[in-house]
Amino acid sequence: MELFRILFFVMLGIEILLLIPFTWKYKTLDKTSKTIYYYLISSIVFAIGSTVIAKLSKDSNNMWFFAIMYFIQFLILSLFYSAVIKNVKIRKAINILPIPVLIVFILDLLKLEGIQNYNSLFTTLRSFILLVYAIIFFLQLLNDSELIENAIFINSLADFWYNSGLFLYLCSSFLFSLTYNYLASRGPLPEATLSISFIGGILQLILFYIGFLKLVKRR
Repeated sequence: MELFRILFFVMLGIEILLLIPFTWKYKTLDKTSKTIYYYLISSIVFAIGSTVIAKLSKDSNNMWFFAIMYFIQFLILSLFYSAVIKNVKIRKAINILPIPVLIVFILDLLKLEGIQNYNSLFTTLRSFILLVYAIIFFLQLLNDSELIENAIFINSLADFWYNSGLFLYLCSSFLFSLTYNYLASRGPLPEATLSISFIGGILQLILFYIGFLKLVKRR
């Protein structure tokens, strides 16, 4: 079995295992932790759904499902960043941006690149926007006077770890989205290219679990 397939199933297994403590403590989760919980569920649906569709479809095409799930996850993560970012103007932008992103999603899926291809235009835009949110939140934490006054270390906050996990994965997926169609047009995708995205996903889940532990400890 290829390395990237092994990493895919390892990541899926960790996602399912991580869902257990989040589900067990669901009633005690704060708003941002619940969005991460929903993101985990969507990731599991994404992984299993794309595998099943590839097996059942005649041409093994699941690219349309990728695009739909990426948009759903964009909405979920927009809720996360709308909750953690304090700047009112930026929060308004976060709440408005899903509309133009939806337009790009529909155009890319139905007109530009089509349902048979990886929608790199939409997914690259989506990853870039989420990366900007992640950076804004990091900068907010570094300059948060409330945290400084109360001597609260940012690494004691669950949201810091959630954001770190998302940032790490988004960095790997951004490069993947940007280069996918170009590399695919030149032949089979290099195993390393596929593996990087899954390694980023595994590291993301580890950081999510650290964030969950920080939340439980503070409660």
